[in-house]
Amino acid sequence: MKKKFFSLLLAAVLSFSALSGCGKSESGEKLYLYNWTEYIPQEVYDAFEDETGIKVVESTFSSNEEMLAKLTAGGTDQYDMVIASNYVIEAMLEQEMLQEINKENITNLGNMSDTVMGLEYDPENRYSLPYMATITVIAVNTKKCAELGVEIRKFDDLLNPALKNNIVVVDDVREIAGIALKAQGQDSNSRDQAVIEGTLSWLEQLKPNIKAYDSDSPKTLLAANDVAVGIVYNIDAGQAIMENEDIDVVFTEEPCEISIDNFVITANAKNKENAEKFIDFVLRPDIYKMILDEFPGVCINDAALEVLDETYFDNPGSNVAPEEIERAHLIDEVGEAVTWYDEVFTKMKTN
Repeated sequence: MKKKFFSLLLAAVLSFSALSGCGKSESGEKLYLYNWTEYIPQEVYDAFEDETGIKVVESTFSSNEEMLAKLTAGGTDQYDMVIASNYVIEAMLEQEMLQEINKENITNLGNMSDTVMGLEYDPENRYSLPYMATITVIAVNTKKCAELGVEIRKFDDLLNPALKNNIVVVDDVREIAGIALKAQGQDSNSRDQAVIEGTLSWLEQLKPNIKAYDSDSPKTLLAANDVAVGIVYNIDAGQAIMENEDIDVVFTEEPCEISIDNFVITANAKNKENAEKFIDFVLRPDIYKMILDEFPGVCINDAALEVLDETYFDNPGSNVAPEEIERAHLIDEVGEAVTWYDEVFTKMKTN
């Protein structure tokens, strides 16, 4: 095992110790998908089955670390396809977890924006095809913030004692540690141990303000007026805005963190052709719109932009301004430094 992957795996195991079993592919038309929680609506799976006869069996995870640990412990034959963030693709390739995608079977690939194709982590898109982008944003309950006398203009404003027990954050080490690094004027992809460990004091100041760590459904606390601020994926911000008119998104002096989630087919997939059929299906503009209507991420499908309605475009959580996407900081692979990120995040949560 290569050193870089071993370090990434070590961090994954530290943060995901309870590994459960999962059904393997059986005979018949099936597709076993390992996906982020609340990322593809059931209606899409139903439509795919109606059209192709292929039933999608979905299992979910809450972080890339959890996903890597599960695949390492149980093998890649548990699932046919995974939706993985850009910064773990290299590690998955090093461990030979993936196989090439036959792009000739993806007739709708041309719908995707050129800006997300051919990126450094897979220059020829041999092993990964982009699905959707997510930006970690600051969602605010404008009414509650006004009552507390809080205004968020920079990341340090999140440390305001008036926000005690009033923030929900994604339970994601790279997102939260990245914010701490940028608040201190550092690169959020730093590989410097001293710099990464130096974020602990900032994170410990943030901790009293955190009501919940939640990557599955952080929008719930926001929509229910249970917190004043959320450090959340823009999908969750967009959903909260749909449910609560007091929710808005603010963009700080520092840029947001952005990642690109990709379809990858596992090395031991038993239903590779079904996986490719599903990718092609999802990249159709009508199906992609169906997804964004419920889970409003950053649209990276140019054809879908032509069919989306004002509900999407008028939502500042989903329709993030182009200039914010442009200045957003792409979360990158950090090699063995991932263990220091995990250690700092764990110390903040447990101290």
